[in-house]
Amino acid sequence: MQPLVTICIPTYNGAKYLRECLDSVLAQTFTDFEVLLVDDQSSDETLSIAHEYAAKDARICVKQNERNLGLVGNWNRCIELAQGEWIKFVFQDDLIAPECLEKMLAMSKPNSSIVCCRRNFILEPNIHEKIQTSFQNILTLANLFPGLTDICASDYCKAVLNNIGYNYVGEPTAVMIRRDIFYKFGTFNPHLVQICDFEYWTRIAAHTGIIYVAETLATFRVHSHATTTKNHSARQYRASTLDTLILLHDFALHPNYAPLRIVAAAQPKPIDLVALLNKKSYWAWREAVKNPDSLAEWEKMTRLYPAFAKFAKRNLLQRAAINVIQILKYLKRKIKKLVLYQSQFTLKGSM
Repeated sequence: MQPLVTICIPTYNGAKYLRECLDSVLAQTFTDFEVLLVDDQSSDETLSIAHEYAAKDARICVKQNERNLGLVGNWNRCIELAQGEWIKFVFQDDLIAPECLEKMLAMSKPNSSIVCCRRNFILEPNIHEKIQTSFQNILTLANLFPGLTDICASDYCKAVLNNIGYNYVGEPTAVMIRRDIFYKFGTFNPHLVQICDFEYWTRIAAHTGIIYVAETLATFRVHSHATTTKNHSARQYRASTLDTLILLHDFALHPNYAPLRIVAAAQPKPIDLVALLNKKSYWAWREAVKNPDSLAEWEKMTRLYPAFAKFAKRNLLQRAAINVIQILKYLKRKIKKLVLYQSQFTLKGSM
């Protein structure tokens, strides 16, 4: 019999925290769920721990990919294998409260597509102070929509346009999605490394809105081996600059974001997303040429998104044309002054 919820746990070398994660999942007050743990070729004890738990609880199904698919690839593999009406991701190092499924399902409506909850953070002591501060001051739906639980699509779009690139919804552990949504809007974008989750939440909520459960039902763990931490320290240009550029590209050009563009155009001061993409592409290129690693990332991404290079070149030519015009105006003023000076000199000489 098909379960109502599939709890997807994508794993890769997650043995350190996996037991805590599985214990929190199995402690749910709502019990009509399957646990789908998909391992991405771990080299530690992850798989043996998963099989140990599966032997004790028939709701746990353990799969291993034939090859390493990477972070987002494994998320999408989980979606392919899930059977439930709802999909609830829980990361291998995260936790959910015992009443998480029960309360999120209770807040959903027949036409709901995406439900999220408030989350808190476990910040491991070896995390850089800058990263700790970023999580302590994080923007959330509660900040943007105080007191609201049913956020309509247009209001969500306005928040996105005012906070481009900020994941104020939360990580996958704090979100639950109807499985049929993935057939309608596709799966997670594997070209994003940091805001792949927020891009997807926005892809859905721009059409359907989002339900927010104002209770802390999920816990996101931040530690030195987490992808988020690695991206902050080792791939800042890729994770920050290029991810935001990909997001802008889809906002400006992808058919899935037509509702967002309608809201952008209807603002008191209309937001031109294409013009913003044009400008940001140029500055991303300017930043890339300063560093060989960043330039390699830029060149790789322009092969996937040719519009980046096109917009950067267009902006460069526009700036060059403006500079030429400014130079010509400057020369014109100088010539005018010189002509005036010569005419005055000639007049004095004839007297």
